[in-house]
Amino acid sequence: MTSTGKVVDGAKCLVTNDRNDSVMRSGDTVPIRRSGANLNIECSQPGFAPANGQAVSRANVGMAGNILIGGLIGAAVDAGTAAGYNYPSWIQLIFGEVRSIDRSAQTGEGPTAGIRIGTTEMAAAPPAAPKAVAVKPPEEARPAPPVPAPEPPPVKVVAPAAPVAPPPSQALAPPAPQPKAGTRVSMDDLSGLLPTKP
Repeated sequence: MTSTGKVVDGAKCLVTNDRNDSVMRSGDTVPIRRSGANLNIECSQPGFAPANGQAVSRANVGMAGNILIGGLIGAAVDAGTAAGYNYPSWIQLIFGEVRSIDRSAQTGEGPTAGIRIGTTEMAAAPPAAPKAVAVKPPEEARPAPPVPAPEPPPVKVVAPAAPVAPPPSQALAPPAPQPKAGTRVSMDDLSGLLPTKP
């Protein structure tokens, strides 16, 4: 329940001891394996600090009867199977508090509230997730439109020039032999191309 006494049904509760653990909702019942260890309970509900409790395990009347009638053997069997222990049958927790609930304080079949032994606080709110930002996907690269090749410039046809007469000093010289493709040219061949000395 809340600190103002309002009953909260449907809170998520984790109930554990050394023999098992169970998850339940407040307002429901859950079977628990008996144990000589205490029973821990933690309930959570959005908007409230957790409600924690520890139910103290107590030896029941059957255990006392075994000790009186069956002696130590009966007590040892009950202790080994935990059949001789009980928890309070109806536990009441308060959000924002830690309580210790003892079966010896249970009266009748009503809820056992126990005693307050501490407080709890709400967990810090997790940091806010960054807001999602819509990102426009990049546009796909589009091929550039084809550019027509420039037209070649018009070709100017020029008539061959008339042969030029050699200067008079070279008029008497025989024409230089033209090398054939693939032949080697020697220095003598090159010197024949030079004008003669006067």
